[in-house]
Amino acid sequence: MTTRQLNRRDVLKGSIGAFAASLVLPRLPAGATPVRHERRRVVVIGTGFGGSVTALRLAERGVQVTLIERGLRWPSGQRDAFPTMFKPDRRVSWLSETNTAAGNLIPSQPWKPYTGLLERVKGNGIDAVCAAAVGGGSLPYHGMSVQPRGDLFNRVMPGELDYEELDTRWYPYARANLGATPIPDDVLASPHYLSSRRFAEYVKRAGLPDAHGVPMPIDWDVVRREIAGELPPSISTGDVIYGVNGPGKRSLDTSYIPKAEATGKVELLTLHRVNTISRNQDGKWQVTIERLNTDGVVLEHVIFTSDALFLCAGSPNTTKLLVRAQGRGDISDLPDGVGEWWSTNGDLITTQIVSDPMGAMQGGPANMASLDWDNPEGPVSIIFAGIPIPVDAHVMETIGIFIPDGHGRFTYDGATDQATLTFPPEAHGPSMAAARRRVDRIGKAGGSLTSLDMTAKDPTTFHALGGAVIGKVCDAYGRVLGQPGLYVNDGALFPGSTACAKPVSDDLRGR
Repeated sequence: MTTRQLNRRDVLKGSIGAFAASLVLPRLPAGATPVRHERRRVVVIGTGFGGSVTALRLAERGVQVTLIERGLRWPSGQRDAFPTMFKPDRRVSWLSETNTAAGNLIPSQPWKPYTGLLERVKGNGIDAVCAAAVGGGSLPYHGMSVQPRGDLFNRVMPGELDYEELDTRWYPYARANLGATPIPDDVLASPHYLSSRRFAEYVKRAGLPDAHGVPMPIDWDVVRREIAGELPPSISTGDVIYGVNGPGKRSLDTSYIPKAEATGKVELLTLHRVNTISRNQDGKWQVTIERLNTDGVVLEHVIFTSDALFLCAGSPNTTKLLVRAQGRGDISDLPDGVGEWWSTNGDLITTQIVSDPMGAMQGGPANMASLDWDNPEGPVSIIFAGIPIPVDAHVMETIGIFIPDGHGRFTYDGATDQATLTFPPEAHGPSMAAARRRVDRIGKAGGSLTSLDMTAKDPTTFHALGGAVIGKVCDAYGRVLGQPGLYVNDGALFPGSTACAKPVSDDLRGR
């Protein structure tokens, strides 16, 4: 080929490329937000339990992954990394002028919106609070890793899931990878954990199954050093609601995500908010994204086209993406069950004032539970959660987990182009009332003077499940039915409950 021929070919190629680009990317007026198109092999949306495990397992098999996170990468394990319960600031909330945490005790003055830790998804009947950060919900969660019992599991879970396999292989594997172990006896016996011991006493007096430590992804040697005064306290004083200000908690941004990045196969993009998902004429997946700054200003529009797309944004946001795609016609022939079978995993948060001293700065995270699973009124797990009140206010806070009696759903509103949540009062049903009665029994055993149902006061859940359920929308491996290359790998897979246990999301979804 001559130089003249080469130059002509290059010019022709460049002209065709410029013409094609002009069709896709019209010339923007001065000051307009730029648009960028790029091709990717696999896109994973979300860096919580589902997304971090998915990215790691794909990368280990040599697959190049683009991992998208709308939130920030926080300096986990460092002092003053996170806001605290009694000193909240704009970093608490995802692009909101107020504190978006459920049942927060300290009202905030309006602050400038920020790409903070917690988003509040408004619904009719209930709101859902979900994380927005690298590591997702593993940053603000307590880490209670209770395994459900087989009969309860089979009562609520899709038949496609084999409990025996999970029990013998995947639950132990998940606990081992998270380093989840119960609170040691010597830590429980320390003055910091008086409140946990009181809870266990009241459970016994109430005639409920004895309270025991539950597996937690905590380095208890770090807690011992806090108790000994060798490290500044955070876990041992229960100030963990927004994250742990120091070492000791094995959140995903300190475990799975670094492992995924170490493969050299994972591209992690933060402050990238997904707007829509669709399927193009070539059968490829298209993701439209807004690249943000920390004030929420859109700096750039990014469009990724990929062969495979994994939705791991958490139940509310994964469901919203699918429901909008269905309502807008961006993905044809999605299963009819998209948006349905959604519930709260039976969240019930109660604060009681008891007669005995409970201690100030109660040791955490939530570490003791009574598993009342054989009660004729219905199964419930009741977990004690220490809170960091700086004075001894005789406070006992518990988290109940029951099996809800019904479901809500997300539907598409064409007028607003949004997916909206509706959760009817009867969805919690008699099971919530029965759970409340047992929580009250524990309080009365401690001479309860006041009992405040925080869930009724502020109808909210931290543990949303459902919207793209196995057997209705996906198969047992998270593949969306009739949509090759589209996967769901988060809490949207489960029909509103994980059977009186917190969702153990780890490798149960990454398998």
